[in-house]
Amino acid sequence: MLLTAVDDNFLPEAIPLIRSAARFERSRTFHLFLVNSSPDRVRDLERAHPNLCVEHVKWSTDVDCWRGVMCCARSIPLQRLIDGGDEPLVYLDSDTLLTRPLDELFHLLKTHELLVDYRPQVKVMGAGGTPHGGTFNSGVIAVRPTENTRAMFQAYNQELREWVDSGKTLCHIDEEAGVSTCIDQEFLYTFYEQFKDRVSFEPLPKKFNDARFNSDSVVWHGKGTARKNPQYVLAKLFYTNRLAYYPFALFYAYPLFVVRFFYRILRGRK
Repeated sequence: MLLTAVDDNFLPEAIPLIRSAARFERSRTFHLFLVNSSPDRVRDLERAHPNLCVEHVKWSTDVDCWRGVMCCARSIPLQRLIDGGDEPLVYLDSDTLLTRPLDELFHLLKTHELLVDYRPQVKVMGAGGTPHGGTFNSGVIAVRPTENTRAMFQAYNQELREWVDSGKTLCHIDEEAGVSTCIDQEFLYTFYEQFKDRVSFEPLPKKFNDARFNSDSVVWHGKGTARKNPQYVLAKLFYTNRLAYYPFALFYAYPLFVVRFFYRILRGRK
């Protein structure tokens, strides 16, 4: 099963992801946790992906940090889906894209219970006051439901919900690192630390959460400034606007063709 969580404003961001899943993972259920939207907004997506399951929820937007609330939103469907069955689950941020099937990742979940991009060298202060705001990159979270992961994600979700309800700071800018992170990513690591003796963990291979858009990667992640990368923009256009995709592809590919052409000529002269 695949999962993403967005509100109506960011639904357009999730459309390329869901369409890429319809192309490469059509047989797997895709669970869309959708906040403050309507059925009309997803009818085209439901036609594009035969196994799309949309969960509509309504939340008050009268909060100080809506971005932080939506970052924390993922913990709700994560816990419920992990509690509700034995099917392996891959959470994907709405700004990711599949470039090929996820068979290898689901195979890794047969021997591991949790895979997340692990970056021990990254020291970023988080809203919770720890230096682990960026130790995990939670854009892709792969989980196999077991007694251990159910316990971990129940505790994770409960703590996040209490933190959000308390009105505490949800996002924090580490001025020294120049990075903004939200509490959900920090807590994902700190709760893993509490459960690491019980949960079988494996660092997620970079090709399943790649913001450099390597050609052999499986999941591209357009986080931060990476979303302006021409490769990522072009890949999104393929799923959202074919009329714009083809001229953009020609414009992007032509300079590369010229460079390669002259490179081969120069090599031939040596």
